[in-house]
Amino acid sequence: MSELELYIHIPFCAKKCSYCDFLSFPAGQEAQEAYVAQLIREINASAIMGRDREVSSVFIGGGTPSILDPRMIVDIMSAVRHSFCVSKDAEITIECNPGSTLRHKFAVYRSAGINRLSIGLQSADNAELRMLGRIHSYEEFLKCYQGARMEGFENINVDLIDCIPMQTMHTWKKTLRSVVMLRPEHLSVYNLIVEEGTPFYEMQQKGLLMLPDEEEQAAMDEFTRSFLRRNGYERYEISNFAREGAACRHNVGYWTGVNYLGFGLGASSLYDGTRWSNIRDISGYLAIDLLHDQQAEEKLRAEVHELDEKEQMEEYMFLGLRMTRGVSETGFKERFGRTVDNVFGEALSRHLEDGLLLREGSVIRFSERGMDLSNTVLSDLLLD
Repeated sequence: MSELELYIHIPFCAKKCSYCDFLSFPAGQEAQEAYVAQLIREINASAIMGRDREVSSVFIGGGTPSILDPRMIVDIMSAVRHSFCVSKDAEITIECNPGSTLRHKFAVYRSAGINRLSIGLQSADNAELRMLGRIHSYEEFLKCYQGARMEGFENINVDLIDCIPMQTMHTWKKTLRSVVMLRPEHLSVYNLIVEEGTPFYEMQQKGLLMLPDEEEQAAMDEFTRSFLRRNGYERYEISNFAREGAACRHNVGYWTGVNYLGFGLGASSLYDGTRWSNIRDISGYLAIDLLHDQQAEEKLRAEVHELDEKEQMEEYMFLGLRMTRGVSETGFKERFGRTVDNVFGEALSRHLEDGLLLREGSVIRFSERGMDLSNTVLSDLLLD
């Protein structure tokens, strides 16, 4: 059977963080229950798409999935297993906020078959956490992390953000050292991006957001790479580091073109060359009769787009280059019948010459400097 991944979106959170532009918002218990019931109906209605396919990973993201009563997570996973063939060794992840995850929830997650946690710490400095608008302290993170270990979780990711307003190299080093001391299996490290529509964006427009400059950011990035490497974490993707054997299988699937189905508000899917996203309005989502309306699928999907060959070639390069192992020229030619040089021509040659891209045998990948400038390189590789 061919491989399939599932993403399940939980849009609820205690409150919006100052930097967050994700599809998330606070909601009460009644709204959460109505949403989960509709989510389960959507999963069940999509069972036919799992025919002759084996689910290799499930990712429950948000928002803050851990804000839900854990029994709802059990119900969601029961629906997944009822409707899809889930591999015995599937990677099943749930995102957790330290401020909403009590130890008893971890035992319930384990009973539902969840075997990987992604804990959103962001910073080990409480002043920086307050600046970000997080609802937890570093001490609450430690309690959350230790509770997860005590309940038997052996695969944990910790999310971190650098280049936070008022952050210094000293506080960033303290954060990395504090987290690495705990020996999580995986670390995701993101540069803060100020997105339009967020409180941070409004502060920036008013000149009130003091961010590290480019030189400080470059120094933080260099320290991150060298420090994590020395401590046994290999960078396998632009923003992700893992101990041996602990790379996130779900995300690697995204970057290598594995089909995936997204369930819930605003969730995206890629299935047999067609990409779509669900509608983003919760009232509209809840109003769809997924059991009886013959137009339910049409009402659920806000954007449907069949990728042409040019777009498939772009995605093959863009997603493959995100990973440090790079893009296989042989694989590209086998799939598209053309060489990467023929397709990407001048832009590819230019970045090979300037050292942002490297050619090693039949593999093309970013240099370390190229990864830092990845957006510039990838925009140059867009096909006309």
